[in-house]
Amino acid sequence: MRFPADVPVLSDGAVTLRAAVAEDAEGVYQQCIDPGMQQFTTVPVPYTRQDAADFVARRAEKWGDDSDWGFAIEAEGGVGPTRFGGSISIRPGAPGIGEIAFGAHPGVRGKGVMTRAVALICDWAFEEKGLRRIEWQCNAGNLASWRVVWRNGFTFEGSARSLLPQRGELLDGWRGALLATDSREPKTRWLAPVRLTGERVALREVVADDEQRYLESSNDPTSLRWLGTIPGLPRDEAAFATRFRDRGLAASLGQHVGWTVADRYDDRYLGSIDMFGFSSIDHASAEVGYRMHPDARGKGLLAEGLRLVVRHAFASDREGGLGLQRLSLGAGDGNVASQAVARAVGFVETGRDRRCYLLDDGSVVDLVRFDLLR
Repeated sequence: MRFPADVPVLSDGAVTLRAAVAEDAEGVYQQCIDPGMQQFTTVPVPYTRQDAADFVARRAEKWGDDSDWGFAIEAEGGVGPTRFGGSISIRPGAPGIGEIAFGAHPGVRGKGVMTRAVALICDWAFEEKGLRRIEWQCNAGNLASWRVVWRNGFTFEGSARSLLPQRGELLDGWRGALLATDSREPKTRWLAPVRLTGERVALREVVADDEQRYLESSNDPTSLRWLGTIPGLPRDEAAFATRFRDRGLAASLGQHVGWTVADRYDDRYLGSIDMFGFSSIDHASAEVGYRMHPDARGKGLLAEGLRLVVRHAFASDREGGLGLQRLSLGAGDGNVASQAVARAVGFVETGRDRRCYLLDDGSVVDLVRFDLLR
């Protein structure tokens, strides 16, 4: 083929995909020295301007042997005379299957440019190249990449250990796909932990600086007695790092949303409230769980935070809430403090699951059940 003349130009009026040209090299360089780009991709580190020039030059070769359909992204916010906003490509593999890859220049991030670019290239690949399945994968934790394809209707197809090579290591990865027959709207509800503010506490997203006090609350003797056998609850630095890395994935799949209960004035970690077990039928009910740091107990702070979560859960979509009709929770028989918080917020005891709740010493007690209706 003749490059760049035979490379198609794809545009929706705001974003254009076109052949890469030499003038894009400076934009490629700026993109690839960005810390996020280096964290989540295989670009060389350190990255040089010669690396950028070589990358642009290879685009012609890959179009020539049909091994990679690569485009430069042109959009408002892009840099240089070519308004370079990033790169995107689909690599054909087995018949009917291709793999998408993309990276945005920092100047266009957060503006919907990459979402539009993915829509353009997928439409073209299905219609003009006859693909039936477009696969996506990224390093585990790259929520920005997942959000782009989620908005375009990709279905998340799982996590895999040691999936992706990067500079001599094998990193965990996430995978998803879009079929030619799929609709293009998101397939799940992304449950973002919006900030909720009370008189003494503020509920916010978990941050890396919460680690020490989070682990102190998880490893406190009271927490260990009542929560010590719950699988997946981080109890050391490595487990917290994994949970922090993956913190948004379950939320993006409509399975879980969690908050740090923080001091309203100094933002210090006080505890955690999580919502999970969303109804798979009507998404109108969910379960809540909670715990507090030892130095924050007995002050009514958890009840204040739980009231904020209840209000958010029952508020309508129009009001910025989750639109739920029912919340439930369970507390071990004998966990007087947890049950007192539930009752203080208005939860009603509905019964118990007999001898089903395992404690850290190996004993088994009843699980006392509560619920609250909208």
